[in-house]
Parts: sequence; C-alpha cells; structure tokens
Amino acid sequence: MRRATRDWLLPPAGEAPCTPFQRVTRARGLRSDALGSEGPEHPPRLLADMERAVELVADALREGRRVAVYGDYDADGVTACALLVRCLRAGGHDPVPYIPKRESEGYGLNGEALSELSRHGVGLVISVDCGTTAIDVARERPPGLRLVITDHHQPHRDPGSGEVELAPADALVNPQRPDDEYPFKGLAGVGVAYKLALALEQRGVLPEGTAGRQLPLVALGTVADMMPLQEENRDLVRRGLLAWTEHASPGLQLLAQRSGVQGAPSSSELAFGLAPRINAAGRMGDADLALSCCLTEDPREAAEAAAQLESLNRARRQLLAAGLELARARVEEMPDELSAIVLGSPDIAPGVTGLVAGRLAEEYGRPAFVYSQQGELWRGSVRGVAGLDVVEALRRCAARLLQYGGHHGAGGFTVSPDPGQGASLAASLEQASREQLGDQRPTRTFRVDAVVGLGECGLGLARELLALQPCGTGNPAVLLCASDCWVVSAAPMGASGAHLRVLLADRSGQAEAVTFNRPRLRPHLPVGRRVDALFELELDRWRER
Repeated sequence: MRRATRDWLLPPAGEAPCTPFQRVTRARGLRSDALGSEGPEHPPRLLADMERAVELVADALREGRRVAVYGDYDADGVTACALLVRCLRAGGHDPVPYIPKRESEGYGLNGEALSELSRHGVGLVISVDCGTTAIDVARERPPGLRLVITDHHQPHRDPGSGEVELAPADALVNPQRPDDEYPFKGLAGVGVAYKLALALEQRGVLPEGTAGRQLPLVALGTVADMMPLQEENRDLVRRGLLAWTEHASPGLQLLAQRSGVQGAPSSSELAFGLAPRINAAGRMGDADLALSCCLTEDPREAAEAAAQLESLNRARRQLLAAGLELARARVEEMPDELSAIVLGSPDIAPGVTGLVAGRLAEEYGRPAFVYSQQGELWRGSVRGVAGLDVVEALRRCAARLLQYGGHHGAGGFTVSPDPGQGASLAASLEQASREQLGDQRPTRTFRVDAVVGLGECGLGLARELLALQPCGTGNPAVLLCASDCWVVSAAPMGASGAHLRVLLADRSGQAEAVTFNRPRLRPHLPVGRRVDALFELELDRWRER
C-alpha cells in the first residue's frame, strides 16, 4: 500500500501588500479586533438531565451516602474523575475515585465494579467520560444504587430500527443525546464533568469558585482527547492555561517540568508533553498513578507520581516504536485499492493500538482499525479520516464486535479471541469504510495560512501568532510556507539521531528548522538543494530567554 499523497493548499494572493500576520488572519477569515475575545459559556442547566443530576448528588451528600466517581483510564477520563473528586473534597466530602483497569475491565462501566462499590457502602455512582452505551450494566446494577452518567460519547443506535439507545441511569448528562439542546456539542468528558461541578456550585452544594479552580484539568483533558478547540472549548482551554500556575496540582506542575515546560504550558505542550505522560499510566498498566498525580497535594507523593509517569512514558515509546515497525511492514504488503487499514497482531501491545492507528491513518490517508491479539478479549482502536464517521462504521459491523464506541473521528472496539475471524472482520470494516468514503483518494491535505519569506519569521511574528492560541483540533496551529529556499546545512539531532536540524535560506534571510522522528529525510536534503518548506513558527524558551 502506498502512502497518502500530499496536497498543499495555498491561500489566494492578496491584492494589497500586508504583514505576514495580516495574511494569516485574512486566510482564516478572522478580524484582528475580535482576536482574544472570550467565547460564550453556556449555562449547565441547558444540558438534558442536568437539573436531575444535581438533585441526586445534592440529596446523596445531604443524606450522608457515599459517592463514587467512576472514570476512565485515558487522560480525559482521569482528569474528569480528578475534577469531580477535587470539587467534592473542597465541599467537605470524601468521594471514592474509581478508574477501571484497561486489561481486566476494559472501557466503560463494569458490572462487577458497580457491585463491589455497592458492597463497600456506595449509594451513588457518578460516571465521567463513559456510561452512555452501558445499557445492560446500568439496567442490572445493584438494587438501590443510584447512577448519574456524565459523558460525551455518541450513543448507540439499534442496528435494526436505527433508534438511539441510552443507558437507563437515574440521570444521563451528555450533549450527544438526540434530545439535548445544549448549544455546543464538542465538550470533552472533563468538560461535561466541569459543567456538573459548576451546576452544583450554582445550587450552593459546592463553595463558590470551586469549579473554576479545576480549569487546568479541563484544559488538559480537552486537548488530550483531541476535542475541537472552537467556541466554548477554546475559551475553557485558554482560561485553564491562564490558571495553570496558580491552580494546577503539584503533580501536574512537576510533570510539566519533566516534559520541558517552564511556567504555564501551551496547548501544544499539553498535547505532546503532558497528555502522553498521563495516558502512559492507563496504557502501560494502572491509571490510578495518573489520577494520583492529578489529585495529591503532598509534594513527596507528587514527585514520585511524576517520576513514575515519566518512566512509564519511556516504556510506552519503546512499545510504540516496535508496534509501528511491525504495522508499517504489514501495511506495505496490503493492496493499494483498500479503503481502510485493518490490522491485528499479538505483537502490538493493547496500550498502544490507538497510537499505532493514529500514525497509520495519518501516513496512509485511510482509516486504521488496529487491535491487539492479547488477553482474554482482543481490544482495538480506530482513527478516522475526513469523510468517515468512525462510530457509524463500527455500528455497521456490530454483529462482529463484542463492544464498540467513540467519537466521530476516533473510537474503540472489542472482539472475541478467534484468529479465524480476522479476514471476515477486515472485510466488514473495509466495506463499512468504503460505503462512507467511496472512491476518495487517500490524501494528506496541508492548508497553508500564509506564504512568507524566511526573513519575516522572527520573534515578532511568533509573538503575534500567540493571539490565535490555543491551537489544536478544530483550530490548527498556523502553517506557513516558504518557497524557493536552499539548504545551508542538515545534521542529525538527539541521542538516537532520529531528529533533524536544518538551516534554510532564501532571498530574505535564514531560519533554523527542526523535524522530529524523520531520520530518512536527511538524504533528501543535501547542501544547496532547492526546496519549498511547510512549517510552524513557535516560541522556544530556555532559562527564561
């Protein structure tokens, strides 16, 4: 299978001369006087079932019943769990945090876990980042156990009737509900948990200001789950970054320092520095370590949790490298006419299937379904491409799956451990993808914001571009293009030599560029070669400089 072709979409040339920053804002259709203005924050009560959820939580706290917060093992689920636990503790309560184990319990609400919590005296379970599709688990939960579900995943539709099915909870708060009228549908799981905390605060159940102090967690979980940084999310993340130094937990502050962050992180540093380290705990074993990093106020415990997460992240990188090497070799042997990549292997660790799928989807321009053939149940992840609804593709293959769920662009699934079903499963997922994508050409599209000279790419422009932050999914980092450059030098960088440092020049000046994890690029950049370059311009800080 060939890799996706690359399309560069250049902005139309403007008639009047203008600065690089003006070119960027013009290409994005932005007004400079509107940059940095706050977006709308919608009232929590607009979420369906929110008032009922607040009543249930308030009643449980008033009656002295134990409350458990049931999260998930990824960064969104961990931060959402930490947020509600921190808020309830601030109100003088002692909630029970619970994060399921990836290997033994899998994603979502688990019946045995609910029974165990009930046996230990829990009277109310609040789920975060999961629960909407746990129909049987919710229906068969222990008698008398109240259940409030807060989630943001798409609900299941009955394969026959097409009707939406919701878990029968006492309250189910999810902007993806078909009857929900909340204006913004892009909240992360931690964003929905924040809305519940805010509603409890507005009702007087929690002290004033409690929810706002958790905005660093909202920022981290929203960016980590690749939710769109648009409208309300954009403002929540921006405020969370501003509140980081004052309100982020000691563990997260130390973890940020270990990832090279000085002071408050940027959205990019959350995505590529902190999120992988938080996710490493759930991928490599026990997400309770990541939860502890978000919760603890003890400096010694915080330092220990941050150090262990750093170690797990290094191990995760090794597993990812091995999984990618195997996956790429297998994909190269697949026919080029396939609309999707479906790959199962006992040599790909369950904790890195999503990372492997993401890299394959990016490189080959096709949706990637990657599952690990390890354990009693084989678990996999999906990463989509433009034009594909991942959950809809999984729904069309529901008869071959034990469990599935996710968002529009990413999801997960579980299959029975049967090597004989590999070909039929691949055929079903391929057909479900083809039905949506048609004959769409596998392409990686790079939408350029402005064509610039290298001499224009200095600190001034980098600082101006900060007005467009936070950047991420739905609000990508500014992509610039310099044409007709020549290579002055190119040298490997890093202990393994996997990274590359390149000095480029054009008629307007010079600029140093760095590219990561592309060692095979160096032979293509001999000194003197003429190139066009696509790049992002970022501020780099070192010792306060």
